[in-house]
Amino acid sequence: MFMCEKCNKSFATNSNLRRHLKKSCRAQEPSPKKLKVTHDTQRFCDVCSEHVSSRDYVGHLRSVKHKNNSLAFSTEGVQVITSAFKSRIVSYRISANTQYINLKEFVESLADVIKKLVREQIDIMGSVKVNCELFGYFILESKDRGEVKSFNTRNQVLTISSDLSEWFKDIIEKLEVDATEFEHRESGWALQHWLYMEVNINKYNPLRASSFIPTPAFISRKRAIINVKNEDFGCFGWALVAAIYTPTGHPCEPDSYPDYLEKFNFEGITFPVKLDAISKFEEMNPLSINVYGLEEDTQKQGKMTYKVVGPLHYTKQKKTVHVNLLYLSNLDGNSHYCYISNMSRLISMQVSKHKEAIYLCDGCLQYFTSQENLWRHSRFDCNYVCTFLPTKEPILTKWGQPSFDNRLKFNNYQNKIKHPFVVYADFESLLKPIEGPQPNPLLQFTTKTFEHEPYSFAYYIKCSFDDKFSKFQIYRGANAPVQFINMLENDILTIYNQHFKQSKPLQTLTEEERRKINLATNCGICEKPFVEGDVKVIDHDHQTSFVRAGLCHSICNLQLQNPNFIPVFFHNLTGYDSHLFVKSLALENENIDVIAGNKEKYISFSKHIVVDQIVENGVPKNLIWRIRFVDSFRFLASSLNVLAKNLSDSECTEITKFFGSGREFELIRQKGVFPYSFVDSYDKLNLTTIPNKSDFFDMLHEQDITDEEYRRAQEVWNLFNCQTLGEYSDIYLKSDVLLLADIFENYRRVCLHNYQLDPAQYFTAPGLSWDAMLKKTGVELELLTDIDMLNFFKGGVRGGVSTCTKRRAIANNKFLANYDPSKPSSYIVYLDACNLYGHSMRQYLPQRDFVWLTPQEIKSFEVSKILDESDTGYVLEVDLEYPEQLHETHNDMPFCPESMTPPNSTSKYPKLIPNLNRKEKYVIHYRSLKQCLQHGLVLQKIHRGIKFTQSPWLRTYIDLNTELRNRETSESGRNTVKTMTNSIFGKTMENVDKRVDIKLVSHWERIGRKLGAEGHISKPNFKNLSVFSENLVAVQMSKVSVTYDKPVYVGFSILDLSKTVMYEFFYDFLKPMYREKVTLLYTDTDSLVLEIFTDNFYEDMISHLDRFDTSKFPVNNLHGVPRNISVVGKMRDEYSGVPISSFYGAGAKSYCVNVGDHVDKKAKGVKKYVIKNCLKEDDYKKVVEEGGVIIKKMSGFRSHLHTMYTEMRNKIALSSTDDKRYVIPGTVKTLAWGHRDIKSIKSLNDLIN
Repeated sequence: MFMCEKCNKSFATNSNLRRHLKKSCRAQEPSPKKLKVTHDTQRFCDVCSEHVSSRDYVGHLRSVKHKNNSLAFSTEGVQVITSAFKSRIVSYRISANTQYINLKEFVESLADVIKKLVREQIDIMGSVKVNCELFGYFILESKDRGEVKSFNTRNQVLTISSDLSEWFKDIIEKLEVDATEFEHRESGWALQHWLYMEVNINKYNPLRASSFIPTPAFISRKRAIINVKNEDFGCFGWALVAAIYTPTGHPCEPDSYPDYLEKFNFEGITFPVKLDAISKFEEMNPLSINVYGLEEDTQKQGKMTYKVVGPLHYTKQKKTVHVNLLYLSNLDGNSHYCYISNMSRLISMQVSKHKEAIYLCDGCLQYFTSQENLWRHSRFDCNYVCTFLPTKEPILTKWGQPSFDNRLKFNNYQNKIKHPFVVYADFESLLKPIEGPQPNPLLQFTTKTFEHEPYSFAYYIKCSFDDKFSKFQIYRGANAPVQFINMLENDILTIYNQHFKQSKPLQTLTEEERRKINLATNCGICEKPFVEGDVKVIDHDHQTSFVRAGLCHSICNLQLQNPNFIPVFFHNLTGYDSHLFVKSLALENENIDVIAGNKEKYISFSKHIVVDQIVENGVPKNLIWRIRFVDSFRFLASSLNVLAKNLSDSECTEITKFFGSGREFELIRQKGVFPYSFVDSYDKLNLTTIPNKSDFFDMLHEQDITDEEYRRAQEVWNLFNCQTLGEYSDIYLKSDVLLLADIFENYRRVCLHNYQLDPAQYFTAPGLSWDAMLKKTGVELELLTDIDMLNFFKGGVRGGVSTCTKRRAIANNKFLANYDPSKPSSYIVYLDACNLYGHSMRQYLPQRDFVWLTPQEIKSFEVSKILDESDTGYVLEVDLEYPEQLHETHNDMPFCPESMTPPNSTSKYPKLIPNLNRKEKYVIHYRSLKQCLQHGLVLQKIHRGIKFTQSPWLRTYIDLNTELRNRETSESGRNTVKTMTNSIFGKTMENVDKRVDIKLVSHWERIGRKLGAEGHISKPNFKNLSVFSENLVAVQMSKVSVTYDKPVYVGFSILDLSKTVMYEFFYDFLKPMYREKVTLLYTDTDSLVLEIFTDNFYEDMISHLDRFDTSKFPVNNLHGVPRNISVVGKMRDEYSGVPISSFYGAGAKSYCVNVGDHVDKKAKGVKKYVIKNCLKEDDYKKVVEEGGVIIKKMSGFRSHLHTMYTEMRNKIALSSTDDKRYVIPGTVKTLAWGHRDIKSIKSLNDLIN
């Protein structure tokens, strides 16, 4: 190992150390473990409009950003926002001298400045990709609401020969269209004035479509490509003449074809032809063109295979003469067009073509069995991205075993290994105030109030096989993020060298171990029985030399290799900690992997580090490990405070090691308190007395700590002899890290014991639970290989229903203080279905053998004769009539909710709405259809359907978890098992369409085969990027392919079946019992809020106890309701017999109920502390009875370009607008859309008004 004497960072090779010293080492002396920091004054840079640390000010003046800003300010109204890679990527903000309302006038006022900027960059860079974003301030007068809205243009390639006036004219037209569409789509928004324009300029080193590039051998062998060996820049033209004209000689020689310049019109098109110029070419010529790309797929026997992706360009209108081209590129940045002479042959290896499927969609490269199916797919379903589905043909794994791509089963045996080392970490930050003008409190706004600067961190390395190798590290001082990465890398290099560089051989077996191995009949890894001919080995732990899985298959043993990553867990990594240190990962040309939700929200990310050099096949090679950063909140979605309370003292083993079992332990094993909002500078950390109680006021949640919490803080200060607030901060941080370690280590313990899987091997709880389910059930699920079937199920996925049907109710019964016996007795009841999705997951679910129904089967289909637990299930596409005589009866809760745009909405975005309209081509589970028909809906037509084999294959896993939860003795253990049940549903609903392709890039040029920012920007599917620092950008690429390898039919079925439970309870139980005396007030997925006129609802409940789960009722409750055993799917009283006095509902997920001595409130998108402390029952009442909106202030954390801020938002908390139902004017009653009475009520209301 090689150590940098300046910063103590370790390197596996001397060459890496030399590169570090030359390029990126910024330390002046070794970093101490703790550093007391004096007050760091700030200086304001007028050019960049930002505060800079005094110690960094000289460096800032020399920075590229400051230099760019200095240059930019030579033109009034121009400012550089961000730049990276020595200004090869730069973003400008251009403002006008006066306010404009007319878009064209505003943009034209900036035209000369923008064109000058772009021209200057073209002169410097040669070619650029440019996009613009227009910002304006809009007012929604009906809600006294103002917001900044923006409109984007796509990236366009501009070169020295580009006509910038024409380019800017196109920009104006595009922005005018977008702004007009916005005002039509979002009616009510009115422009107040245009603010500014941002211009993003990226150096573009084009993939030069010019000279000949040989076709890769893997593709050439398919004999599906004609690759003309041109020597000019005209490969696009040569590919077209090769497609249209018969060659007179060899088909790959240019001399075999006429000159393309004589056959086609290339006016205004420069050579080499870029992809974005093809549309213009098509307009001038009588042919249409699609262009596809190639991506490296896998390496087999040392040879690279490829897959076709795209289309990179898809024609807007297919003409009689249509040509498909292939776009080749190489590592030198060259590219080349070829003619695809046989598309079917080209894609034969990557698409499963059924014998009867002969119709190819050139948008997604999938086959169809008929022209009609292809037409329907092209019109409704095609996403114009190359689509990959599993194949039915057997394939060989890398271990040489046959496997079926379309069979989903448990294969992740390596995740049974308990990870030898896991890291738990946390940061603490200064909250530096941001001064600025105070916005209008009557309007909505967002303003930054604090910037977060990390000043300390701690991490705990937990060794699972020998606790003497566990290690706690803490640091407080300057450059905390950089120090964090350096110290962590050093520790991981030490771990590798001490424990992984040399594997320990199997130690001599004990007599007991020999006996177990001799008696073993099943593999200790896959758990399948041994058969004659199996090669068997003894699996052992290479760190301890002890027997691990025992006797196992040799193939299985090969899969149980030690992981080449170290997981580092932060609680809320995605939402907070990642933004504090991610920019510090890119001080050198780092290799960073990311699983991203968007350009700033990461599920996980990993940094590659070189831990050793090895020789492979005679060639020296770097051995790479990854530091994998993971969010523990994605496993345990509660605050650290809540999770810590669920731990028993005996489960706090890591805390015990550091703080014993006395008073220190009692104080540290609970979440501490800290004056976050008070600590706004390093000076505060040097205070020698504990701050006053008022200084602990939490500005984020606008609340004080309790007297008890302050006494505990004082006791911690005194007991641990804290000399400064910084030392108190260290204790607080250490407590948090060790609490997280205990919480997650107990989670690991429960999962390893119950499921034999280690959560530290996973990214999220749904992924872990899904594997646990596959492992425990042994089920094999068939993955869909038919794109039509896939789209059929996708089109039927509808989430939970949330709607308010009656906006106010006041209860009157003998259990209320204000009971009036002269009025009818009524109750407001809040019922909740016990584990609704768990109940649906126990039902018969699709498993395999998916087949389209034949026309004859459709004609003779009788859904009423099919049992709920039939071995064969069905999903159908139907037309249903909703008879008018059912409108009044079904108004509260119409069957068959649909995703639709509300008729009177100011927004044009669809919502899931139960309605009384006729259903056309409605995809529905057969059990839901049976229920609809039993309640009067009329089946008019079955368009198509799928039948399949079904079974209750998920029931064993749900029941296992119920049993395990009942067996657990600790609250944390019970919650762990509960999480494993709840999170399985999330995995059944995984939508691969929502995945994004984000690259975190820390270098400009290509390193080996790893593209830099230059290469990604040059690709035709480059979309946009965000600059985080000089050496780190996030590049977003448009998807060129999508792989569907999830059983979407499972999630669809669970959602549809869960709705039948709610409908059955309402229409088959409540309605027959109470008839018109029961009204639905509100529903949200698994809950019903009801108004019921009856003498005693609780006596009604006792009379029908089999319908209810009363397990939460007190033993000696007021109503004499006996307690029964909790059963999934049964309804339970949310408040266990405490009567509700009133209900006010403003809309979906926005209501309040007055229960006993408190008011239970909900408001979508509003912070919990605001709902608890700021919203009152009168606010809900006012909105329901008088209309209008309620605006409240709330604070939250938000990152901008990976800098963390506290933001204050003034936003609408409650609104009287509810577009999911038609609100009858002057009343609190509503009608479902499609109700027969809406038209007449509207007409009458129009006459009155």
